[in-house]
Amino acid sequence: MTRARAFVIGGAVLAAVLSLRAQESLRVDVRLVTVTATVTDADGRYVKNLTHADFALEEDGAPQKITHFTQDHDVPVSVGILLDTSGSMLARMQKATGAVEHFVRSIHRDDDIFLMTFAARPVIRQDFTSDRQRISQALRSFRLMEGKFDVLEALTAIYDSLGAALEKLRNGRHDKRAVLLITDGQDTWSRQTPETLTKRLGRSEVLVYGLGIPPARPPEPGVRPPSASRDNVNMKTLWQFADSSGGRAVLLSTDDPKRLDQLLSDIATELRNQYTLAYYPSIPEDGRFHKIKVKAGDPVVRARNGYYN
Repeated sequence: MTRARAFVIGGAVLAAVLSLRAQESLRVDVRLVTVTATVTDADGRYVKNLTHADFALEEDGAPQKITHFTQDHDVPVSVGILLDTSGSMLARMQKATGAVEHFVRSIHRDDDIFLMTFAARPVIRQDFTSDRQRISQALRSFRLMEGKFDVLEALTAIYDSLGAALEKLRNGRHDKRAVLLITDGQDTWSRQTPETLTKRLGRSEVLVYGLGIPPARPPEPGVRPPSASRDNVNMKTLWQFADSSGGRAVLLSTDDPKRLDQLLSDIATELRNQYTLAYYPSIPEDGRFHKIKVKAGDPVVRARNGYYN
């Protein structure tokens, strides 16, 4: 081999190595975006057994290459349960805790769960565990004292508590993560804003399921009523969190405890009938909001509406 030819080959190899390193550097700069998709038919039944080729994904109107794809039949989830225990929930507490207990017994056996309650501040009642009995014991262990309200029990920090749950979920064992938020009112005490939380959700890839419970009936004689500002459920914000995460928000239109049980059972089923798609966006991180749209032919697809890069 002549010296000139060796020089040309060596130069080509060096160029290839440098190109590969540049591509790897670019790939590091562009984060992998994960999207959880719930697919249903016209009757609301989950559509199963779709393949990678059945989906089309766009960011800001531009088609994206789906690089990772799974169907989440048997995928465990790290779940944070957030239960409003402010004074206005007193009349609902037994029904709510019973429904949550039913929920934790119906989800995947390997799911990693923590229980957090909140009024003016969030409190961890049970750290991450897959032991259903420990969650049940935690649900039964706390009780609001009937007829006794202090100023903190009348205040509600929904946004701060959801923010604390997002931070807690960063330590979850599983890649797929979700929050179940049960509340009957509006936020009256948080430092965080819905806008701040929406941005955090866009970066966290956590599904948020919000259940709004209508205002309770008038309290029993001798029981001090909760704050008058908590007169309705702020579903607009719960829907905003759901749209930002790909989860769901539902306002309970009845006081029937069976309806709450059914909704929680539906969520447990939904977590086992979803698809996870991921892609590398075509532009590096810029701190802006980017719209996401997922399609799968005729079926209806619910997924988060975008993310902050």
